[in-house]
Amino acid sequence: MLASFKPRASNAYVLASLMIAHIYFVRRFPAPGESWQADDFYCETGGKGLNVLVGLRKLQIPVDGILPCGSHPSSQQQCQDILSQWQLRHIASAVTAKYNGHGVALIDAQGQNQIIVHPGANALFDETHVQQQAASIQQADLVYAPFELPDNAILAAFKIAHSVGSMTVLNPSPYHAISSELLALTDVLIMNQTEAQAWLNGAPGNFNSCAAALAWLHAIRFNQRFPGKSIIITLGCQGAVAILEDGSTYEQAGFRAETIDTIGAGDAFASAFIASLLQGNITTTALQHGCASASLTVRQRGLLPHLPTASTLQDFLAGQGSGANS
Repeated sequence: MLASFKPRASNAYVLASLMIAHIYFVRRFPAPGESWQADDFYCETGGKGLNVLVGLRKLQIPVDGILPCGSHPSSQQQCQDILSQWQLRHIASAVTAKYNGHGVALIDAQGQNQIIVHPGANALFDETHVQQQAASIQQADLVYAPFELPDNAILAAFKIAHSVGSMTVLNPSPYHAISSELLALTDVLIMNQTEAQAWLNGAPGNFNSCAAALAWLHAIRFNQRFPGKSIIITLGCQGAVAILEDGSTYEQAGFRAETIDTIGAGDAFASAFIASLLQGNITTTALQHGCASASLTVRQRGLLPHLPTASTLQDFLAGQGSGANS
């Protein structure tokens, strides 16, 4: 579907997971059993689905969605504050548990991260909440979901999307096995190299470069094994590659950047990639926009304030973004 995707209304629907992130900066990751003092700390509201929701909003894409929320007053306030801050008051909320999702991340001196999460309200989001939003889902050209939400909720949304011919996009992160039922309803998978390695039983060396990743996808006969599916694999500073359902392949080199904080870089890529498609751009342009967005966000601490606006992204591409890693 991606190879022939032509948006009608240029809008998206996002199943938006919510996570309250506690982020610690360390010189190195602690060894098992070791206590280790952090050099710095900050707290940020995010979530793989919420990040993409905000990213699309900042890129001026008409977007709708639903956000699981805890019933505790502090959880309710967190939801209200984040939706108000990013002008997403129209987004539906589903009260499913007492507390919102929470996560802890460690970022080392090289900008790499280790993350642990507790899903909170996200874990109890289900198909009944999705069914209540059927009319909104049916109006979207594209429906996006991450694995921070349960499979049954994603399945329900993707079934509704397919019933009206809308494209479905899955970000299988945090990774777990993709069921055959969910895969059958997924048109496009966006994943990083670690997730692709887990899903497709690859080796780290398969992702050393864009050329290596594409050669490996051809070697494992991706299109024959998964007919009708398109896959986008992000490769960090190396860039990103795509192989579409029609067998066409694309690659985009990463943009040079000093890496400060990689948390959410994949969500920054996904939101700009999707926005570009919904604006009618071809896959090559969408990959470029995705890589540029990710590059802009890893240069600074925190994600949501640094997700690019449409003008910021275009200025970057027109000027300093002209240099990509070779």
